[in-house]
Amino acid sequence: MYFPWKAPPKRAPGRNEAASLESRSPFRNVLLVNPPMEAFGAEFLMDDVPIRIEYLAAYIRDRVEQVDVIDLTKEKRPLTHYLEKQKPDLVGISVNYMSVHRTAQELAGIAKRHGAQVVVGGYQATALAELFAAHPDVDYVVRGEGEETLLELVRGRPLHEIKGLSYFQDGEVIHTADRPLIEDLDSIPFPERNRRRSAYTSPFMDLESDTTTAYDILITSRGCWGKCTFCVEPLMSRGKQRYRRPENVIQELEEIVRLHEGKKRLRVSISDPNFGGDPKVAEELCDHLIAFQARCKTNLRFFTSVRTNTIANNKRLAEKMVRSGMDYVFVGMESPRKRDLKAISKLGGSREKQERAAKYLKDSGAAVMSNFLLGLPGQTEEDILSLVDYAKELDLADAYFSVMTPLPGSKMYEEAKKNDQLLEKDFTKYRLWDMVVKHDKLSRKQVRELCVRCNAKWYNDLLLRQEHSRWKTNGKTKKKLYVYAGKFKALLDFVSVIGGSAGEKLHALEPSMFVKDMPNPWLGAFTRMNGVHHFLEMRRFLWILGEQKIQLSLKTGPEDSVSWVMKTNKGGLEYLDAINGTADDISIAINIPLDNGSPSPKQILGRVLRDNRDIRSRFNLTRLAAAAGSEVLACYVDRAIENVRYRARRIAIGSKDRIGRAYWKLPKIRLALKSSSAVQPE
Repeated sequence: MYFPWKAPPKRAPGRNEAASLESRSPFRNVLLVNPPMEAFGAEFLMDDVPIRIEYLAAYIRDRVEQVDVIDLTKEKRPLTHYLEKQKPDLVGISVNYMSVHRTAQELAGIAKRHGAQVVVGGYQATALAELFAAHPDVDYVVRGEGEETLLELVRGRPLHEIKGLSYFQDGEVIHTADRPLIEDLDSIPFPERNRRRSAYTSPFMDLESDTTTAYDILITSRGCWGKCTFCVEPLMSRGKQRYRRPENVIQELEEIVRLHEGKKRLRVSISDPNFGGDPKVAEELCDHLIAFQARCKTNLRFFTSVRTNTIANNKRLAEKMVRSGMDYVFVGMESPRKRDLKAISKLGGSREKQERAAKYLKDSGAAVMSNFLLGLPGQTEEDILSLVDYAKELDLADAYFSVMTPLPGSKMYEEAKKNDQLLEKDFTKYRLWDMVVKHDKLSRKQVRELCVRCNAKWYNDLLLRQEHSRWKTNGKTKKKLYVYAGKFKALLDFVSVIGGSAGEKLHALEPSMFVKDMPNPWLGAFTRMNGVHHFLEMRRFLWILGEQKIQLSLKTGPEDSVSWVMKTNKGGLEYLDAINGTADDISIAINIPLDNGSPSPKQILGRVLRDNRDIRSRFNLTRLAAAAGSEVLACYVDRAIENVRYRARRIAIGSKDRIGRAYWKLPKIRLALKSSSAVQPE
């Protein structure tokens, strides 16, 4: 068996081993931890709201003296602070992603050194129960759904009687029988959101993210009947999907709205593995959501994920989803080719259905996002690059292109391991831009290059076509420039990883790979025809900047470069172009060399000052800095104003609630006084 850590020596018996299994003491003080992410993958696109451990906290709350939830992706203080403060006897660590394997192990070691026992659970913990249970710092592994297993663990039930548990005993790993799935999801208490210490952001899930938006997560079903070979969900839910009653979902949604009351806008991610798995159930829920929207005073919007055939075969469901507020929908496409879909057992999908699903949703008023997989068996370089063209033909609001990475516990992973096809056996090193399974036509380096090229090619039009489309469908309401710029956070994160230690394998790529597909002749024609200033609010920026011709060049060699050229005046942006080489008559030149890796901000600033030495160029640079600074300042000012308004609304809401409570109490007090005065002692 391969261990991603050093194989542990025989350990001394832990507390759970030394004590009799029949006489375990209950755990009274529990700390549930969401570990920080380490690896680079699609997970970097979003904040990981710790909804799963919030569910667990609610489920065991009445059975322990204290339970707390700590999200270390948000906390500035280390785990040791909370261990010393709370002194828990059990620490639970959520292991749902590839990117938390290593950090979860480190946190387990810290908890053990502070005298606590450690339990891990989640998707990846379930898939790797044998390895986690054998780890010297892990006492228990909860497999599958965690609520009932954790409850029995904290109550002190003998370990061998607890279903869904794995642990190390007498030199071997013990796996108890699998626990049956929870059939009645309505019996599970709502997650303890009110104990959060931080707010969450989800630019990945929002088209209009701004300072007035609050974010949350809602789960309306569990499980998925799909059989995708790269996914670990079949291991968790055994191919079965269960649903909550719409009334129960609405009740929780009311609680979410109250929690964020005072915010002008609320974006909720419906994070079901397979929303719409039963179209009739989904339609009924949408009917309830439509009715709820009619009485909800909050601007409530949803993001959700669906399978292609769910929408392609149910146009009415697509219409109801959008009417209920689901205006941004992730459609799992993976590839338009039948050969690729067959390779991953993506049943019911096809190019025709993908096009139909995208059309149904867009015609109803929703934006569509998707993901495409690179490195599937038989794919060629041409096949992979054409995926970007296909995504643009569908007019998707956003897309990302990741390398096929079978998760531990998935069918594809187990087959690759059995057939000795794994290029990387240490799954803590898995990255969604790096191939880990042998390919029949492409090398590992080629697939890395193609992943970088695809993602760069997707952004070579700066998503301006999508912004123009939304401007037309949203009543020609302009988006603020700083809000639009915020959509590129994911791309900037990707670039920062390329320059950091996590991107060591990307350093081996030719620098030209990062800009090879950036030139886009369509961009100049589009911006000249439509005028970016017509659909993006940039009057202040352009007024400060004035008439300029700015060139940003990425240089990958002495003669190789790609440049973005922007021509502006006080009245508008004349054009924005992406070209090979450089342009003439430039007022501001920004040259960024990539031949020695990604330069630091300090290096970029030094290069810009050297390239703009004369007085006129320095003056133009000052205007550009002032224009950009005005957008940053506007963002902070808008955020500050909204925070003041939010606090004021919360105070007003609180005062209204207090007055309301007093109003209802007053008649009762008067009635009580009247009753007491009416009965006089003899």
